[in-house]
Amino acid sequence: MLVPGSRPPRRARRERLSYLFGLELHGIKLGFENIRHFLDRAGNPQGEYPAVHVAGTNGKGSVLAFLDAMLRAAGYRVGRYTSPHLIRLNERFLVDGGMISDEALDEQIAFFKGIADGMPNPPTFFEMTTAIAFRHFAEARVDLALVEVGLGGRLDSTNVITPEVTAINTIGLEHTRFLGDTLEQIAYEKAGILKPGVPAVVGAIEEGPRAVILDRARELGVPIRLHGRDFQCQSEGLPWDQIFSFRAPGLTLDNVPLGLAGRHQAHNAGIATALALCLRGRFPGLGAEAIASGLAHARWPCRLERVLDEPPVIIDVAHNVAGARLLAETIGRAVVVVAISSDKDARGILDCLAPLAQRTGSDEPALILTEFGGSRALPLGALIRAAGDWPHQCLPDLEEALERGMALATGECPLLVTGSIFFAGAARQVLMERFDAPPPVF
Repeated sequence: MLVPGSRPPRRARRERLSYLFGLELHGIKLGFENIRHFLDRAGNPQGEYPAVHVAGTNGKGSVLAFLDAMLRAAGYRVGRYTSPHLIRLNERFLVDGGMISDEALDEQIAFFKGIADGMPNPPTFFEMTTAIAFRHFAEARVDLALVEVGLGGRLDSTNVITPEVTAINTIGLEHTRFLGDTLEQIAYEKAGILKPGVPAVVGAIEEGPRAVILDRARELGVPIRLHGRDFQCQSEGLPWDQIFSFRAPGLTLDNVPLGLAGRHQAHNAGIATALALCLRGRFPGLGAEAIASGLAHARWPCRLERVLDEPPVIIDVAHNVAGARLLAETIGRAVVVVAISSDKDARGILDCLAPLAQRTGSDEPALILTEFGGSRALPLGALIRAAGDWPHQCLPDLEEALERGMALATGECPLLVTGSIFFAGAARQVLMERFDAPPPVF
């Protein structure tokens, strides 16, 4: 029975969720005042478990997916915080691959809303979700938390942790308004996650930005494991059937299948394996068998994921030029349905993807421009201008664009859905509801 004047639980839960998403109106705010206020009043839950902190332009989530699977194969209880989500907010807060329940998420929102109501400056959406993640992991009694940087690193809300090990995976031009417009400036921001004496893994990064990271590491006395110097990795085979090898002092792996598709995943798998080596002292179960099992069984939805077979439909979250370039190198040719976020280099992304659609042999343009819902989407008119002289067709309705793409796709020429994480999630939802695509598995 409801107390007079109270709201039904479901309605109250919807209102709290609306409150959380309403915080997006406050945009991006770099710095630690709000997140430290949250965590201090929550008893600093982020200090109750060790953590891994990963920064980079692309591949952060894939690195953590591999490492999560390794740790779980070794018998450890693992929390994983990533952003953004594909379909449901709950995806950001994983424990042993399972999403936070609606009830637990509602309790977390209510708890931190109570704190926020007394704060002089309203929190951002990301500040509150970060606090939720740290408290949820403490309550779930995880053995280790895997934390993905949201933006940059130095002033990111996640950078209040003191991790067991960090990693900087890749450096590319992104969020230049906040991080700077050179690779070196961006590398400086990402190197902000390095902590005195805390080991770090550094990926295959160009000389200039790599030098910035290594200089900062020397200043802080950070032991570095550097790709190509301290460990080597590679893969062979087709993008969806790769065999991985790894070489480093203390570990040799050969003929290990990778659970994530794409040749670029060999680099992400190598970073994750190097991280596992750094963690072995505290987590001795991370032997070669657990590492190999994690590499083979990792799952990370909409990362070059084949979600349907007839016709073949592939979804990838490539949302910047570097990601689109890697995707184009992997696919070769495809019918391409694309929508892009308003803060991305749409022309650069389309210049990478449009050639795939020119090789289909179709009598009509196989590059299909559309848009997803919400304020983040680049309006279709702007996307058309970004396409320039590339042959294309425009379908404003997302469902209609997907249907047209599926009609043009063949067994030899798949439908590729890409351009934005937000679009990937929206398209996956449509494909689940109308074409029986499977739900995401983490």
